Amino acid sequence: MIDISQDGANLSALLTPWPRTRALCELIVDCWPEHAGFLFKSFEPRSAQMMSTSEHVAGAILSLAGTRKTQIASDYRWLCDRILEEEYEFARSGRYRYSSFEQTNAHVYSDDAFMERYMHGLLFSHVLWFMHASSLHFFRQRLETRVPRGGRVLEVGSGHGLLLYLALTDFALREAHGWDLSEVSLAQTRHALSTLGAEGENVYFRIQDMHKIEPHGEKFDLVILSHILEHLDDPVAALQKMRGTVAKGGVLFVNVPLNAPMPDHIILLENPDMARDLVEQGGFRIVEMATHTTQAKRLSQSLRQRIAVTCSIIAEPA
Repeated sequence: MIDISQDGANLSALLTPWPRTRALCELIVDCWPEHAGFLFKSFEPRSAQMMSTSEHVAGAILSLAGTRKTQIASDYRWLCDRILEEEYEFARSGRYRYSSFEQTNAHVYSDDAFMERYMHGLLFSHVLWFMHASSLHFFRQRLETRVPRGGRVLEVGSGHGLLLYLALTDFALREAHGWDLSEVSLAQTRHALSTLGAEGENVYFRIQDMHKIEPHGEKFDLVILSHILEHLDDPVAALQKMRGTVAKGGVLFVNVPLNAPMPDHIILLENPDMARDLVEQGGFRIVEMATHTTQAKRLSQSLRQRIAVTCSIIAEPA
């Protein structure tokens, strides 16, 4: 029998130097004690540098959660249950449940109650899941010196606003833009940046379909497509359209998952070469690429067992 109380004690001791991360985990363990063992395995392999990033992001997440912390912790557990359902389907069929945006729009995006809980759960995952925390650390560590200070950043599908927040505060960029198809999503990002003290006259939002970009439109020093491509019917065409938005000397940052069944994922990539090919077919040259595995497992093991991996890619127009 697993000693749940001991798992919680081990986790608490491990996170003593990191009070905001510890507070976030305590919210989860209070409503889901059995999850303490998973969380311990997620945090144990992290370096001090990675923990510093997690602590920084945990502070932002706690601010965004505000008085809804307990509800969002419950929604995180709900999300994990939904993902488990998708993993069962993936193991049975070898493919994602849906194969088109039309299907995910009908079954996921049009369900407001589902989407609210889904987005709540994903907010906490940025710190609680090793895979997401590692990709955030890579973003913060590798782009800070690569993107020119005072530059401009664009994120398509900016969601919780965490990457725009980091770009504005850590990278000292002067101007941020968020594009989305949903006014509700843009309002969420706007509220997040305002709550975190990062919204001002230099932050702009607009409804914009990335497939309908003007060929000689605005240019940005950093363009972010984080967990976007796997939701699109034709991610290569989208990348080809986005190519013209990257300024001379600027870079594209992509996060894209491998073998990651989620309720709204439709493009299945099975290994890093497929992720690399996708970006290159979109008209970009890979500058740097990293993989982030579930629970810091070996990449070879993750690919063999089809366990979720995130690929982070820094690229420039070819």
